[in-house]
Amino acid sequence: MVERTELEINVRNLVAYDILEKPLSSLEGKAKRRKEKIANELAELLDVGEDGERIFASIEYREHDKARTLREGIDAFKKEHPRYGDILEGAIAQKRLARDEVLVYGIKPGFRLGTDDYLRVMVSLGLSREQACGMYPHLKEISEKLGKAAEDKQREILL
Repeated sequence: MVERTELEINVRNLVAYDILEKPLSSLEGKAKRRKEKIANELAELLDVGEDGERIFASIEYREHDKARTLREGIDAFKKEHPRYGDILEGAIAQKRLARDEVLVYGIKPGFRLGTDDYLRVMVSLGLSREQACGMYPHLKEISEKLGKAAEDKQREILL
């Protein structure tokens, strides 16, 4: 078996997490959008509330304090202090040079992650080894369909 350094293991883990994150994130986005659509359809079907033998559903109205948005706060400040409001707007509009620290990482061309690399990170996410073994081929396939499975591409993460 090939001896791997701690640095190599960490890079391999990051690549595996990145590749597995894409299909999971995509599925999460689809689930959220579908939940919102179904909730809106359900709200249209409900008058006041409905109970059934197996379900319940109702719409409740709750009041709560909500903070102003940044834009609303600036606009209110400008109404009270027009002169200073313009100065504030100018200060916000000014650009500044930003410097980000970015980790650039990847697997070199000609090398690949092994199934164990993926299974290790899936188990670290809380799956059992059996669950990880069952899900791995499907997640890998979805990632390939999304065009995110290229192991030898350069990857970046903001530090």
